[in-house]
Amino acid sequence: MSPLTLHLVLALVHDRGPSPDVRHFRRALDQAHQRLNLTTLLADAGYDSEASHVYARERCGVRSLIPAKIGRATSKPPRGRYRRLMKSRIHNTRYNQRVQVETTISMLKRLLGSALRARKHSQQRREASLKAITLNIMIL
Repeated sequence: MSPLTLHLVLALVHDRGPSPDVRHFRRALDQAHQRLNLTTLLADAGYDSEASHVYARERCGVRSLIPAKIGRATSKPPRGRYRRLMKSRIHNTRYNQRVQVETTISMLKRLLGSALRARKHSQQRREASLKAITLNIMIL
């Protein structure tokens, strides 16, 4: 997670191999919320779930903007209060600022490399964390 104007990395969740992003939502939000008083959260469709919205809005007090795209295409509105709200109103929000998050990821990959050189999982975690810390130092 990254604050829009600063391009800093506020949260980093490690995992082995491909997996659904939504699994890491709570941990990433908790990390970011500890470091910065968040008011709005912009996330891509990989984090789409009613549980993500409920956790962000009702537990953390953070306005969540996550497009409701998970599931089969249908003419019916999504289930869940917040997912229906996203489907109908996300285009009228600041969601287009999510490109700033992609900019932060691009900066990290361009400046520090897109691949990890470590072989062991524990070393890969350490290397990824060091890259995030290094990027934050470079920005500050």
